[in-house]
Amino acid sequence: MLLFTNGIIRTMDPAAPVVEAVLVGDDGRIAATGRAADLDKPGVRRVDLGGATLLPGFNDAHVHIWKLGLLLTVQVDARSAVAPDIDTIVARFRERAATLPPGTWITGRGYNETALPERRHLTRADLDAASTEHPIALTRTCGHMIVANSKALELAGITAQTPNPPGGVIVRDEAGEPTGLLQETAMGLLNRAMPEIDDATMADAIRATMRHQLALGITSATDPLLTPSILSVYRDLEARGELIVRVNGLPIRRPDGGTETLPLPERFVSDTLRIDCVKFFADGGLSGATAALSEPYKVTGDCGVLRFDTDELTQLMWEAHDAGFRIATHAIGDVALDQVIGVYEALHRRKPQPGLRHRIEHLGLPSAEHLRRCKALDIIAVPQTIFIGALGNAFRRYLPDRFLSRCYPVRAMLDAGLTVALSSDAPVVADDNPLAGLKAAVDRIDPTGELLAPEQAITREEALYAYTMGGALASGDADNRGSITPGKWADLTVLNGDPLTVPLQDLLELKVQQTYVGGRLVYEA
Repeated sequence: MLLFTNGIIRTMDPAAPVVEAVLVGDDGRIAATGRAADLDKPGVRRVDLGGATLLPGFNDAHVHIWKLGLLLTVQVDARSAVAPDIDTIVARFRERAATLPPGTWITGRGYNETALPERRHLTRADLDAASTEHPIALTRTCGHMIVANSKALELAGITAQTPNPPGGVIVRDEAGEPTGLLQETAMGLLNRAMPEIDDATMADAIRATMRHQLALGITSATDPLLTPSILSVYRDLEARGELIVRVNGLPIRRPDGGTETLPLPERFVSDTLRIDCVKFFADGGLSGATAALSEPYKVTGDCGVLRFDTDELTQLMWEAHDAGFRIATHAIGDVALDQVIGVYEALHRRKPQPGLRHRIEHLGLPSAEHLRRCKALDIIAVPQTIFIGALGNAFRRYLPDRFLSRCYPVRAMLDAGLTVALSSDAPVVADDNPLAGLKAAVDRIDPTGELLAPEQAITREEALYAYTMGGALASGDADNRGSITPGKWADLTVLNGDPLTVPLQDLLELKVQQTYVGGRLVYEA
């Protein structure tokens, strides 16, 4: 048994928000909280916090674990920290091509045209400069666009005559030729031509992300886009006891660019893996101007992409709702939110499911009426305040001015009575540190140093709750994680300072000293 003492212990449990000591049982669960003198007993091993702060483990409620892992292990990193301009991005692909046989696919991720000095997307011509013998696919940071070189387009059969798929766009030049940029479901046309990632590579990617997360104090996470093959890898890792971060997986029903609907997954819940919620995409991304809006974006003049016809979406969601699966839907723009909330309302009218709480991932531009309707259905909101600090300049570039004041309005979500789970959506952002998301929720400073909708700021306490208990509520695990409460797993994070009292400008200087999962030390700085 472990007894944590001599520090600041914030439990996120309203019944006892701050305690003097925490006793962890041999079963890996919280045995008791209270006074150290009352909990100390023979055989108990003391963990002296030395004035550090003990918190429940962070829960990243929406993070693409396997995608981040591929970027950490095998993909070309095109994020601005290492590739600040197009020439450097091309050079990184050229270097990788020099190490691989011709014909080998090369993939990468992370560029953001709004942060590049060229202020434009890459094209097939740019990537052809890296190689014409290797098919190349570079995913934008948001994950809603891919740039392909000529070889990749050839292998995918994408030409000037290829029609846009439903819910997607093949961007073309003035002559009608594909530029190489594929948006939304059009990405699937390319994905189908790419070799599937083998199980060993995928398992290594997942392991790499979990190690990375533990160093950030993250002990639980939701991976919101699983195909059957990736789900199989997760099930295998779970069976071998290798899921060192507890994962809530969201199998996708309709992959990009396809017309085939994947079957409902087998429902599965263990101590480290939960599969009982399915995923849909209703629209595109906000930072790349593809989320579905009711008026045109600046710069592009488009209104974004709505991925589904409402009748089809209703039919697909009904199967999951009727079977008792929770539903998590990516919906950002006001048009997409109208559609998704309306479908959720129709599902509950047709078959009320008390306690079946569907989710909306991102909930980027809701109106007060959207939030009222969400509350009536007990919908869980999973927004990303970290986007403000990482991508706020893109929002300013593309969004019509009237939408800026309702951009990720977490204050309004909480005031409307919604359960909010904060998250990173990594690798959409380069830094998935929960403290960065917490800070952005409080100060709402964009990359240029300007405030973005400052009236939507929340308190540190609210943000910390949303990064711990909020994630537990969103995944259906409020009874076993999210707070330091007797009976719950001893998933704990030790920081070298108190995130609720350190000066806000110093918040990101805090470091994780230790991370525990089930009472077991799994990371130490």
